[in-house]
Amino acid sequence: MPPIPASMARSPPLGELPPDYTPPARAAAPQILTGSLKAPLWLRAYFQGLLFSLGCGIQRHCGKVFFLGLLAFGALALGLRVAIIETDLEQLWVEVGSQVSQELHYTKEKLGEEAAYTSQMLIQTPRQEGENILTPEALDLHLQAALTASKVQVSLYGKSWDLNKICYKSGVPLIENGMIERMIEKLFPCVILTPLDCFWEGAKLQGGSAYLPGRPDIQWTNLDPEQLLEELGPFTSLEGFRELLDKAQVGQAYVGRPCLNPDDLHCPPSAPNHHSRQAPDVARELSGGCHGFSHKFMHWQEELLLGGMARDPQGQLLRAEALQSTFLLMSPRQLYEHFRGDYQTHDIGWSEEQAGTVLQAWQRRFVQIYPVSPAGPGGPA
Repeated sequence: MPPIPASMARSPPLGELPPDYTPPARAAAPQILTGSLKAPLWLRAYFQGLLFSLGCGIQRHCGKVFFLGLLAFGALALGLRVAIIETDLEQLWVEVGSQVSQELHYTKEKLGEEAAYTSQMLIQTPRQEGENILTPEALDLHLQAALTASKVQVSLYGKSWDLNKICYKSGVPLIENGMIERMIEKLFPCVILTPLDCFWEGAKLQGGSAYLPGRPDIQWTNLDPEQLLEELGPFTSLEGFRELLDKAQVGQAYVGRPCLNPDDLHCPPSAPNHHSRQAPDVARELSGGCHGFSHKFMHWQEELLLGGMARDPQGQLLRAEALQSTFLLMSPRQLYEHFRGDYQTHDIGWSEEQAGTVLQAWQRRFVQIYPVSPAGPGGPA
């Protein structure tokens, strides 16, 4: 007869127990769960039950579920086909109801949608958040980035297209003197809204050059309109040109502005800090905004050039956390009209669609050079 397991053996009667008897150890009773542990376990069981029921339902109606899944996938794919990626700078950056928004709306209302220009922006931020970027070193990095951007070229339809060909320019004035008119046409600058325009270095972003007998090549970096009038005045009539410069308040243009780097060999003697060799106070120079070559018609407000500004109680600019340069480009309609009938496009069947393709290719090339990414110390982003 096999031995009886200890768990099934009965304890001997109490009177028969020996004095040294020790009762066998019993299994510990299950612990009662406290209230803090009941809720998670209940939720877990509840959701497991729901998922189990869902899985059973899908298994019973697998064909219907597969068909509904295909319908949902097709609807999403169709949505991707008709989706529009917003690339309009005004819609992305311009605050609704701001002064800039009102001015853009006024321009489109008066000149028409086709007359509006397009834009390409270069934004520079410091690596450390909150760091002041209003320093000569940061502006110099911004200058190098902007110079590289201004030299972007693309080749399409057998032609080379650079910024000077596609940038937006205000109307070139008509001058009675043919020599001066040709010089202005070659030198007339692109509209670039940049904090560099507060300094002589802003002239480096402007391409083009002109030649006059007995003078070195004339560029914006060495052009002093007032001095040019004095030198040419005895030889030709320049009253119309002089009146134009006075009306636009051009003055000495860029050569009368301080140099970011006064040790630059090309820093003009007319720069305020040329002789002192002292770096400019960037915050003070940028306070109130900057001007293009015309003080009257080209005033770039601080909000268009700087971000994250901080001021003292008197309203004086102290610091900023971002620098911004905006290159204005012609619209496809403007570019088409500008080169329609030109010798450079007469053999390619020039059209407005081709003009738009040129602008898009240039902008893509611009973005490839400066993708949106974390910047280095004061680097472009």
